[in-house]
Amino acid sequence: MTLINAMRTDFPTIDPESTLAAAASRFGETGCCGLPVVDQGRLIGVLDSLDVAARAVNGELDPTRALVRHLMRREPVGCGPETSLDDARHLMLSKRVNTLFVIEPGPRLVGIIDLIGLLEAAEASSSAGPELEWNQRVRGDGL
Repeated sequence: MTLINAMRTDFPTIDPESTLAAAASRFGETGCCGLPVVDQGRLIGVLDSLDVAARAVNGELDPTRALVRHLMRREPVGCGPETSLDDARHLMLSKRVNTLFVIEPGPRLVGIIDLIGLLEAAEASSSAGPELEWNQRVRGDGL
């Protein structure tokens, strides 16, 4: 199974000028672990819920005044939609991230997958049996 079958395409985004308090609300509303930070339609970073929680609890930043731009990671980890679940897992482990951004040439953000989504997809894949023929045809695999 590849990310095209498992990624979330109805993902939320956040603006770099939003406050961390607004981001925390967005995390709660959506259940996402990482929010893509998008400026004028372009992916410029990622905001991780654990980073927000750690900084807020430690009192390092005032979440009502600090902006997403101040805490976001500026190099989001991404891969293509044809990436296998196993390769996505290895990438997450090697980069130590809990969210991957699925990017098509352009670059265009087309989906996201987090650790929970990856685990759910892997579980479904292992119990579903062989890949459907139409999935192989969509990718252009020789049949």
